[in-house]
Amino acid sequence: MKYPEIDKYYADPSPENRDKLMDILEQEHFKISDLGVTSRVFSNWKIKNIIPKVDERQWVRLNLFEYFWIQIIKDLRALGLPLKLIAQVKDQLFNHLSFKEVFFDEQDVFQEEILRDNKRFITDEEFEQIKSDMINNRDDENVSSFLNASVPLFFFIVANVLLDHADIKLTINQDGEIDFIKEDHKMINEVNKAIKTGPLVILSLKRYVYMLMSEPTQVSTAQQLGLLNEVESEVIKAMRENNLKELVINFDPKGNHKDLTYTWEKSIKQEDMENVLNQFLGKKHVSLSMKSNDGKTVQYEYQNRKRIKN
Repeated sequence: MKYPEIDKYYADPSPENRDKLMDILEQEHFKISDLGVTSRVFSNWKIKNIIPKVDERQWVRLNLFEYFWIQIIKDLRALGLPLKLIAQVKDQLFNHLSFKEVFFDEQDVFQEEILRDNKRFITDEEFEQIKSDMINNRDDENVSSFLNASVPLFFFIVANVLLDHADIKLTINQDGEIDFIKEDHKMINEVNKAIKTGPLVILSLKRYVYMLMSEPTQVSTAQQLGLLNEVESEVIKAMRENNLKELVINFDPKGNHKDLTYTWEKSIKQEDMENVLNQFLGKKHVSLSMKSNDGKTVQYEYQNRKRIKN
């Protein structure tokens, strides 16, 4: 199945496009085996209550939200966290929040800044209308129905990382309580907290987007979602195989971005890979050229490549 580009629907925040975007994100196109998880292990995870969705089908497929969660489970297990604690993390991440809980504080005061933070998902007209309705028309049946609707917290977080490229870190303390770091300068505070209170796990959720774009078993899905095109995939493959000698990324001369040139003589670091993946995610570049160690040269100029929303 060919998936339309997620940016196509994200760029125009109409109700119809938001519905289509959610349909795409909830499509089950990941095989458990592609994520390096056996059916026996997955069945045990379901028994231990760390899988939020029970699926009795023989061939299990997962959507993007579940893809992120499986990657988190794998990392937490690799760090030695017990399944009981991971189940606590799952319960918090997949806890359903109503929009009333999101937009009103404990004193029942409307938090306009939260609506403004999510303005990228709605039109200007919708923003003003929703703001007015929440403040003045909460007894209206339609407004009340909206406020009582709920979605898992994890859906908000994944959408923020995938669509806005937010570098959100998930933190887990020794009691299994979670929190999120959205700004790098807060990392120092979290490290100091870990020293004082005990073990603290910090996971970068953006790393799982990088994995989606760079792991051989996932690249085709990244292409189908519009995260990569074939040329960008070829660049990533050359980097993964340490076969890339030079990469030049050009930006629109009318913009504020400077052209980038990467060169390598030896192995390519993970940091370099992530820097390039960040450029591909941003979709602000207009052309690129690459030279591989075997003498191959590829040049590519994008048509309408720039992302509409920032």
